[in-house]
Amino acid sequence: MFETNFDFDYNRFKLNAILGQFGNEEENLRNELINHLDRMYGELVPQEVKDKVEADIVQEQQREWKEQNCFALIHLHDEDDDVFFTARNINSLYDAARLYYDELYDIKDELSLDSLVDRFDYTDYIDEPVFNVLSDAQKNDDRIVCETHFDFEVGTLEMRDKNGVDMYGCDLNYLGVAIDRLEHKLGFSEEDKRNMFNEDIKKYIVQCSSEGQDEGSTMHL
Repeated sequence: MFETNFDFDYNRFKLNAILGQFGNEEENLRNELINHLDRMYGELVPQEVKDKVEADIVQEQQREWKEQNCFALIHLHDEDDDVFFTARNINSLYDAARLYYDELYDIKDELSLDSLVDRFDYTDYIDEPVFNVLSDAQKNDDRIVCETHFDFEVGTLEMRDKNGVDMYGCDLNYLGVAIDRLEHKLGFSEEDKRNMFNEDIKKYIVQCSSEGQDEGSTMHL
């Protein structure tokens, strides 16, 4: 979970002699070394640093729990079919837009919806009644991070995330353009790009509201 490898050189004759005191069981020696490191951590590391370390550990535990247990409800629709499933790694509008741009944009009109499902991570098919039950449970179930509808017939993406009460939507073409702009920005981290995307979408909302565009091409929060 949080382990890292730490290698160093040590005289092999001395090491073999020490190992002999542990019955030549490497696991016993390894445990003793780990215990010694823990004692050093307790004795040498200042309390303010320990507090920071503990906060980092909690944050990492939460991230790993979310990665292993949380999922999005996904609905794909075109003029001929509907598919309902769960998937991981779709936690926000940025994640959905990124996946659309990277995996679906060029093939959405050529492949079946079932083939598009393969482009998502860790998927499980569900039927529409189960989808609706899970949708209703979202606000009380920490595992369900968002509900996302890709409508390829109309050309929109609608989402309700963990913090939202109402569904909001956005034009798929605009999401593709927004991600494409980020692709031409070099030297930025993924977190930087995520923040720039969110700022872009906020401006888009204001623009759409001022122009009074119809629901199919606007995002409403």
